[in-house]
Amino acid sequence: MFDSKRWNVLTQDERTVCALSNGLNTDALCSRLLINRGYTNVEEAKAFVEKSDVFFYNPFILADMRRAVDRIKQALYDDEKITIYGDYDVDGVTAVSILYMYLRDRGARIDYYIPTRENEGYGLNASAFDTIAAGGTKLVITVDTGITAIDEVEYAKSIGIDVVITDHHQCRPELPLACAVVNPKRPDCQYPFKELSGVGVVFKIICALELDYVNGGEYNVFTVKDICKRYIDLVTIGTIADVMPLVGENRIIVHLGLAMLQYPKNVGARALFRASNVIGGNTQKKITASTIGYTIAPRINAAGRIGSAKTAVELFLEQDPSRADMIAEELCATNKSRQETENEIYLDALDQIKSHDLKNEHIIVLSSDTWHHGVIGIVSSRITEKFGKPSVLISFDKSDKDEDGNMIGKGSARSVRGLNLVQALSKCSDYLVKFGGHELAAGLSVSSDKLAAFTEALDRAVVELTDSDNSAVSAIDIDAEITEENITEDECYSIALLEPYGSGNPMPTFVLRDALIVDMVQLSMGKHSKLTVRTGESEFTAIMFGNDLSKEGFMPGDKVDIVCNLDVNEFRNVRSVQLVIRDIDHNECDRKRFEKMNDDILSGNYSPSDGMPKRDEFAAVYMALKNESGKLRTDIRAFADKLDIAVAKLGIILMAMSQMGLLDYAPERRSSAVYAVNLKNVSSKVDIYTAPIMTKLFKRN
Repeated sequence: MFDSKRWNVLTQDERTVCALSNGLNTDALCSRLLINRGYTNVEEAKAFVEKSDVFFYNPFILADMRRAVDRIKQALYDDEKITIYGDYDVDGVTAVSILYMYLRDRGARIDYYIPTRENEGYGLNASAFDTIAAGGTKLVITVDTGITAIDEVEYAKSIGIDVVITDHHQCRPELPLACAVVNPKRPDCQYPFKELSGVGVVFKIICALELDYVNGGEYNVFTVKDICKRYIDLVTIGTIADVMPLVGENRIIVHLGLAMLQYPKNVGARALFRASNVIGGNTQKKITASTIGYTIAPRINAAGRIGSAKTAVELFLEQDPSRADMIAEELCATNKSRQETENEIYLDALDQIKSHDLKNEHIIVLSSDTWHHGVIGIVSSRITEKFGKPSVLISFDKSDKDEDGNMIGKGSARSVRGLNLVQALSKCSDYLVKFGGHELAAGLSVSSDKLAAFTEALDRAVVELTDSDNSAVSAIDIDAEITEENITEDECYSIALLEPYGSGNPMPTFVLRDALIVDMVQLSMGKHSKLTVRTGESEFTAIMFGNDLSKEGFMPGDKVDIVCNLDVNEFRNVRSVQLVIRDIDHNECDRKRFEKMNDDILSGNYSPSDGMPKRDEFAAVYMALKNESGKLRTDIRAFADKLDIAVAKLGIILMAMSQMGLLDYAPERRSSAVYAVNLKNVSSKVDIYTAPIMTKLFKRN
């Protein structure tokens, strides 16, 4: 973060901007946003804004849908016990929940099974089928899983269980020999929309079953709308949580679902919203995709990460409001525990990174035998976001060893645009037990004795797969530059025509240039920063979550460029536009100022105007570093101010101490005021005034 070299400001053809603005009767900024999303003619842009460009396709277009419906209906007719086998994430939990509710209401003898993350891991397994068979199940319906489970499906058949697979993950060339395999990503599937979530595929299964019961299998929009009224809320939660692109059918699902979630009908969802303080306050908050993604989904996910995902399913199936409230509070408590565990791992990871040479490392690889495997993926995302580099976090289990006694570690990796993680890991496969995933997120297993070789091989692979500067750096796409005139409530309402936002239709991101920081305060004990910035004749509030900007080289009086989203904030019935900061850097003038300051500090080519450094000032710097355990990352200006020493004089002190072998120091970037200063262990006394820089200054004076 804090590096404008990562910013990619998109441009648009001005004639197209003008044509859209005139045709849609909207402003130029909204037109630029539509162009960035691929809508360059008035008809398509209007359909996108009005959400009339697509409704729901006939579910029977999906390959094997007729076979799936027939087998499920046979089980209902014969009163066979059905077990739904789902994944432990939000997508899987919501898929299990809506299918369970629908089949229960159809009179099915129904059960569900969700494997544990720690003991069973992702996907189908033979032991689970043994347990399910012992309970009398004849038909298993998988949701959000199963597309690669060729051996497991064969085993299920061998013990008398039929399997219907519903999934949305990438298929291998060979499909499991199940009763039906419903997945829009099947190569032979003609379904027009391929980006459904796992719960989205289950929604299609339910629609097909209902169409078959009510309309003899013929498509009827009113039947589908009826199913939407009953289940689209949970389908929306799963779709958003699984970060599916909010285009096509997903956009319609989320548009309808968010409207329904303003006043949740599902007893469990309502309880969770209330427990999460999303509803129930003095004012009704607008429920957005961000509300689901950042507030609701983590609480559901926490159950599968460090508890049992069954708790989340129980919540959505619960009819008693009091019982639902208890489960919702339990999920919130589990999520709080997950947050605490996550923060402990995050701080530990940051501490490890201090010993890494990030300038020469192209991917950050960290490991521990104390980290909880269910949380490291979240921490990996935070590390990648903070440092702008791909990362891998590995959790070794002391109780899980190979035949040679080496611990087996489970890893989670997160990437940046321009680096395909699966390709990178495939180049290191000789050092891995297994791996898999997607371009930007992947999982792996590695033995402890192969960790060092794997780390080196992975770094080489990243260099081979990335651009000519041999670095994989996360970039921020910026929709447009804005000025004072754009930061208004009317502009925010105009932009809101593009909602709902999410993957594939991101919240619009802007850059505001040359803003003056008038004031800056830390919120929540330094977790967040609140700025007052001036641009033109106006002042605005700007919020940055997750960073204390005073420790990142920013202070009042600085001129900055801000990458942000626009938001209308309401506090005590007063509405105002605020900037939600995504990234920030000093403007070009300030960057040049810091470059000159750093060049001067590192070269010692000027003398302090207020006299030579005194011994007590050297001692003050030394003691300040000792109090920080010998390592300090600080704004050089703030450090000088704290010690009541001029910046120029502090630069001389640091250079002298460095020349005498007492410390190392360097700015993080030439255009940054943030320095890393590390005290060295020196046993013998030194005469600081014999440092070359001091000798030079004595001669000069």
